[in-house]
Amino acid sequence: MSDCGGGVDGYYRNGKLVLIDAKSQGGEFGFLVKTFYIDQNKFLKIIYREYYADLEKYNRDYPADKNEFDPAKMTYTDTVYSIILTDPIIVIKKAGEKITDRTPNQTLTDELVACGQEMNIELQRVIRQVDSLKFVKEMPYICETGICGDKLYWEVVRLGVSGIAELLIEKLDDATPTSANVPLFGGNYTVADIAFEAIKEIIHDIPTFELLGVPFDKDGCGYCAYWQHVNKNPKNRQKFKTAVKTWYHKNKNSLIWVKSNDFVTCDCKGQHPDGGHYQLKTNE
Repeated sequence: MSDCGGGVDGYYRNGKLVLIDAKSQGGEFGFLVKTFYIDQNKFLKIIYREYYADLEKYNRDYPADKNEFDPAKMTYTDTVYSIILTDPIIVIKKAGEKITDRTPNQTLTDELVACGQEMNIELQRVIRQVDSLKFVKEMPYICETGICGDKLYWEVVRLGVSGIAELLIEKLDDATPTSANVPLFGGNYTVADIAFEAIKEIIHDIPTFELLGVPFDKDGCGYCAYWQHVNKNPKNRQKFKTAVKTWYHKNKNSLIWVKSNDFVTCDCKGQHPDGGHYQLKTNE
């Protein structure tokens, strides 16, 4: 989420930001969309769309003192600016399919560029937070009171599913070791292991062993089946990453937010840092 852009998606190719797509509410009935095409950290083109309810026309045609409000009768204005950031700037303004103006609007252009730069900074900040998982020194385990573990881990969890699910999934084959010890099973967490713990804390009830393709060790050491499998062969982590990514994209539109203080990562008590978690919507 961005102050100037609303909900923001950043698209990357070979680690470079190539597209920003942002959508925000434009009043009670309507929305604004800002799309930035980027090359080598330079904005090339901006598509700006204003989609507004024509409340003035509606109130004129259907006075409130004579009609009940009916959103189906609402009409909308749909204005799209295509701004090519050459020298000089090229602007094409459309209402529907009709070109209505080609006059450059420097004020609007400057505002949009400033917003794009702000969103770029915000995206980089989120990436740095996820990258900071490699510096985690202690994972939460058993907390007598409150929440334990490295604050870097919980700061990532607080970002929530919409901010970092894709980034965390991309870390699931990163076998870089950290200094965080794995209780009971020995060894140290890798970045991939911590990333998956964060995903589970954000989205509850992910079918870990189904996605791993191995059974939970019911008759032996239980969760050790996870550690044995992912550490056996680097390809196992890659396959697991693909399975988690497939599961997420299949189910992400069915995830609902639940306010709770339930923890998955640890036996912790108190207020959950994110105030709740996501889980799959049920038919009940």
